[in-house]
Amino acid sequence: MPTPVECYRRAGRILSQALQVGAGMVKEGVLYLEVATAVEALIREQATPAFPVNISVNEVAAHYTPTLQDSLVFKRGDLVKLDAGVHVDGYIADAALTVEVDGNTHATLMEASREALHRAMAMVCSGVRVSAIGKAIEEAITSYALKPVINLNGHSLERYNLHAGLSIPNVETTSRRTLRAGEVIAIEPFVTDGQGSVVNGEHGHIYHLTRRGRGSIVQSLQRSFDGLPFASRWMADLVGPDRVQTTLRFLLRRRMVHAYSMLVEAGGGRVAQTEHTVLVTDDGCEVLTDPQW
Repeated sequence: MPTPVECYRRAGRILSQALQVGAGMVKEGVLYLEVATAVEALIREQATPAFPVNISVNEVAAHYTPTLQDSLVFKRGDLVKLDAGVHVDGYIADAALTVEVDGNTHATLMEASREALHRAMAMVCSGVRVSAIGKAIEEAITSYALKPVINLNGHSLERYNLHAGLSIPNVETTSRRTLRAGEVIAIEPFVTDGQGSVVNGEHGHIYHLTRRGRGSIVQSLQRSFDGLPFASRWMADLVGPDRVQTTLRFLLRRRMVHAYSMLVEAGGGRVAQTEHTVLVTDDGCEVLTDPQW
């Protein structure tokens, strides 16, 4: 049987490959749905998606995934965040990257996010305060005359638990919490030329089962998605394409599922994101989603 660390490593390798394929598909006129479907299909060939591929464009920072009938296409100049997750036996890797569609207008935003992430990863080790990581991210971003998104954070990961309780801030905080060897964390600097915070927008077609039930639909959702977030389009195989929306309305009324809202930059600014999952060690970290780092 593979160890948890081996599972994390495998999940990370699969995710890295899938995201690179997805990034290469982001071109003017291409459907969001085509990219999401391709990335998730690559993941399913070797493992299991930990959550739907998020395709968040321009001022949308997170939490949008296409529907079965989605007609949205990429436009020249779009700033596109691809955020995806993979799990192997419940051990989750989470990563994201940003690409601009057929242009280079927003290169500084993307560079600032990458630089902030690299500075953060370089200082990760057992005993480091999470507030110090947030400070390093904030200083890297502001050196580009841009703003970190203050109310979006990285997070710890545990088996079948995408957000396991520890937040990794993108700004300096007063937290005295330190990292511990063996912890797995996702670090994800969000950078904007806008106000520097996000607000809830419309539903992004991503859901999460909030409680177990005896009904066949709820039990099927639990078995199929392991209690992790799922896309409305994933339900087509369970209830049929024509019953997806009716079923979701029923589950939402019963408060059996939670609907994620898109997270939108409060000032309408563009947002870039870069994310890796790392394993904390005594003297550094292992970047699970980028074997070449």
